[in-house]
Amino acid sequence: MKYIIALADGCADLPAICGMTPLGYANTPCLARLSARAVIGRTCLIPSGCVPGSQSALLTLLGAPRSACSGGRAAIEAMACGIDLDGCTALRCNFVSLDGDRLVAHDGGGLTDEEAAQLIGALEDALGDDAHRFVPGSGYRAFLLRRGREHPGGCSPDGLLGCDLRTCQTEDDDLERLYYAAREVLDAHPVNLERKAQGKLPANAVWFWGGGPTPVLPDFTTCTGLRGAATGGVPLVRGIARGMGLEWLNVPRADGTLHTNWEGKAFAAFDALTRQGMDFVFVHTEAPDEAGHAGSLPEKVASIEYFDRRLLTPLTGWLDESAVDYRLLVLPDHPTPISLRTHTADPVPFLLYDSRTSAAGGIFDEMHTSNLPLTPGEEMLDVLLERKRNP
Repeated sequence: MKYIIALADGCADLPAICGMTPLGYANTPCLARLSARAVIGRTCLIPSGCVPGSQSALLTLLGAPRSACSGGRAAIEAMACGIDLDGCTALRCNFVSLDGDRLVAHDGGGLTDEEAAQLIGALEDALGDDAHRFVPGSGYRAFLLRRGREHPGGCSPDGLLGCDLRTCQTEDDDLERLYYAAREVLDAHPVNLERKAQGKLPANAVWFWGGGPTPVLPDFTTCTGLRGAATGGVPLVRGIARGMGLEWLNVPRADGTLHTNWEGKAFAAFDALTRQGMDFVFVHTEAPDEAGHAGSLPEKVASIEYFDRRLLTPLTGWLDESAVDYRLLVLPDHPTPISLRTHTADPVPFLLYDSRTSAAGGIFDEMHTSNLPLTPGEEMLDVLLERKRNP
């Protein structure tokens, strides 16, 4: 038996078009085919009291203890990027876009990897010293490594859209100094001057967040007895996979955007389950979440349709042709409603398909699952692995 989780990050939403959510509106023939024979339910992956986000949701889904959910996200992501902390505290250093002092884009206006590398290099040259290192990550997601400082947490900038960032600073004089100094460097940088000339948002500020100690994550194989692998396009997923002993499946051009290599992820998962003999694969897609943060209904619908047509369709087709028995869990980790442009802790729908059997079936969206019993998030892995009965 093979086990698969295919996760559409931030896919869940509120009614936004013709009384339907993006998931309900999107054209998803593969999901429709699977859901006709699947167990349909709803769950909440955000532990009570935790900030809604992918760190707590993914760790809950993969069986990590609640204590791991409150660790430092930046430390997990730095590990994924191969950054040696060397006794430093890691903080996420997001490039963001401001209009005056108001946050208008959490991702630097769609900053490319090349642009981000130039900007983080300029910050390191201007502000780096023995106690501060500015280190590139993935696109707008960079890092600040601090020596001799405690671990301020700080909230993700996607929850501060529309806010005046002067009023949102943590009580940390050092970070406040770096925030204003970085603005001066970035305002005058050629990358941002060129972006403005092209009518793009400049990445004219940074936001520090995600500090905390490196969480201790359980080993997936030790806990389940299964050999597992994972793939995705963002450092958080790679860091969680590395911390839990899941083999990382590197997919070229898997970048966490709408234009990610969907088919490459599907093939990597299939190859791991068949040729490599893995028992479990976790496939993460970031694009629906990015569309939610951007407030873009067309991109959110497109990301769901790509997830269906370009990832699920080939993956399930190859598995069926190979006569492999498999259980497939499809779900979001949390909602990222386009009307709010940030995460919420509301329940999400799930689809659990077993190639060997036919269940009652149903419709896989938020509206049609809203009255179903809630399956605890911490039980979802056991349900997938048949260690708990199907809901």
